[in-house]
Amino acid sequence: MNNFWRAIKLTLKYKLNIFWVLLSSICLALCWGGNIATVYPLVQVSFQGDSVRSWLEKEISSQNQRLDELQSERYDLISIADSNEDESDLEQKRLRLSVLSVQIRNTEKLLARYRFLQPYANRFTPNDPFLTVVILMVFVVVMTLIKSVCTFVQSFLSARLAQLASLELRAQFFQKMLGYETTYFSQQGISDATTRFTSDMGVLTNGLTLVYGKALREPLKMIVCLIGAAIISWRLLLFTFLFVPLAAALIRWLAKSLKRVARRVMMEMAQLYGRLDETFHAIKVVKSFNREDYEFEKFRRSNETYYRRGMKMAKYDSLTSPITECLGIGMLAVAIVAGANLIIYQKTSLFGIQTSSSPLDLGSLILFYGFLIGASDPARRLTDIFTNIQNACAASDRVYEVIDRESKIVESKSPKRLERFTHAITFENVSYEYPIDSGLSVPAVEVKKTRVEKIIKNWIIARWNSFVKKSPLPSDVAAPPPSSESVSSPDVGLNKESRRVLRNVSLEIAYGETIAIVGRSGCGKSTLLSMIPRFIDPLAGRVLLDGVPLTELSLSDLRDQIGLVAQDSVLFNESVFDNILYGRPDATREEVIAAAQDAYADAFIREELSDGYDTIVGPGGGALSGGQRQRVALARAILKNPRIFLLDEATSQIDLQSERFIHQALKKFVGSRTTILVTHRLSAIELADRIVVMQDGEIQFIGTHEDALKQSAFYANLWATESFDEAAR
Repeated sequence: MNNFWRAIKLTLKYKLNIFWVLLSSICLALCWGGNIATVYPLVQVSFQGDSVRSWLEKEISSQNQRLDELQSERYDLISIADSNEDESDLEQKRLRLSVLSVQIRNTEKLLARYRFLQPYANRFTPNDPFLTVVILMVFVVVMTLIKSVCTFVQSFLSARLAQLASLELRAQFFQKMLGYETTYFSQQGISDATTRFTSDMGVLTNGLTLVYGKALREPLKMIVCLIGAAIISWRLLLFTFLFVPLAAALIRWLAKSLKRVARRVMMEMAQLYGRLDETFHAIKVVKSFNREDYEFEKFRRSNETYYRRGMKMAKYDSLTSPITECLGIGMLAVAIVAGANLIIYQKTSLFGIQTSSSPLDLGSLILFYGFLIGASDPARRLTDIFTNIQNACAASDRVYEVIDRESKIVESKSPKRLERFTHAITFENVSYEYPIDSGLSVPAVEVKKTRVEKIIKNWIIARWNSFVKKSPLPSDVAAPPPSSESVSSPDVGLNKESRRVLRNVSLEIAYGETIAIVGRSGCGKSTLLSMIPRFIDPLAGRVLLDGVPLTELSLSDLRDQIGLVAQDSVLFNESVFDNILYGRPDATREEVIAAAQDAYADAFIREELSDGYDTIVGPGGGALSGGQRQRVALARAILKNPRIFLLDEATSQIDLQSERFIHQALKKFVGSRTTILVTHRLSAIELADRIVVMQDGEIQFIGTHEDALKQSAFYANLWATESFDEAAR
């Protein structure tokens, strides 16, 4: 609930909007109560054959007569004194005098009210009962029109508040995601973030709309009706609230259950999205291996799990309306029985408790019931709101879980400025391991509960097997289930397993030098490269640029020095021109074209693409071939003109012609900057001044190509293998 309140606080800055929402809600509630209030003049005045004028005259006469009777009785009690009266009789007389005093005061107030209204009734109301009914109906229609306008204004402005808050939340969410380390996306998966950004954000927006919409106006309507009922007889109203404590307890139980189940449903939805995303991205693999049935079976299991969670949520949701309806009917039944007792027997008390100063008339009692029914309709509507608010609370937890998560790449509060890289990149005893946990786990309470249940279950099964087989217990279940303290560690829910990929790596790369990092897959080449732009930080050791640790530099200054071409260069769903311009947004069109020419991309852009530089490349650059995408990506990096140029297997998955074009471009480009190539291609290795050979997360050799062939058997074996592959091509 705390996170949902945080979302609500985002709307509080729009004070004028909130003012109009409140004003329209109050207006709407008053119109609702005003329409119900017409029941009294209809029943008590018009349907009795009176006009308002004649009814007031009768009431004034009746109240005068009642006042005379009360005053006469009071005078008799005061004036008549009996010396033989005992103490109990005197106490009863004093109580009766007290009641008479209250009744006289109330009658005088009511009489004064009628006399105040009489001249206005004589001036503005007709003297005909039928015309009185017509005027009352006109009043109802006018109130309904005003209520409709207020409903529109209130609904529209509440939706606006919710959308403004969602606008800000989406911006916070996206900005926070942009600041995350790159390993987050590979570990957590894009589908989970997409679910939180779309589905969960939609549920949260709906909840905010309800807070300023139905959740505001329906309680106000109910309050107006309850105030009206209290004016008639507040004691009778309290008597009808016998079921309120039970209702509060049931609603609290439902709230907790709904929020817990809603969160699990959202988590299952994220997993379902992940299954779809994974399958459709690998659709060629699925089809080529005839694994459609296998993938469908995996999806079916995930889908059925989501169904079971959804049905559990539907069960609690379905309980809400019957429970509130039964409680509402119970309250109304109690009110009808109590009211009937007061009317039929003309009593002013129930079970010895005073309910009114004078017996209620039929019109007042019917109006009392009308107000109760008027309050029950908003209460019924609140049951639907209740479910959606609980869903919104669960959704807000998932959205703020991303917003509140701290990135593992933290910029210094007082970063040092770096205008231009001029000396060397230094790795000092760098180590790194990839954690298997995703960083956003199941809530600790749920993890604790799951682990405790599993431990207890395994212990019981082991005990039973031991009893049946008379065999000694295994060591892992011989002890009783642990206490709650044993699972209260803050690390519960986090999988601490990891995969170490770098071990105490030390390396210095001078400015202007070209380095090729080679080794088998998984030896840490790309991990080492990712530390330079601080996509990840080492767990031990440090990386320095011109003698300054990267953690002390401004991230923008650091990355301004770097150009990157990766193995899978992703292009945006924009034009070729815009994709190249992405490298330096202030570049001119001539500079963009020159960069494309340097990357040997200009020819195919002009000759093979339908709209040349204005051709839209499709999502991820799907409209281009792999080689074309790499050359556009290279042009983007060339346009940036970086001091440090990083190539991560940039030519490993492209055709031979594209590789030759890129090789020619690199020959001209790498000489005036520091270049680091992660590669195993012979053509790229020829560009390197030195070769860094890596094996199992450690540097096995550093030197020239010729020295590596002589001194490193591992590199010689790699070279022989790749030479064979090159010849085969």
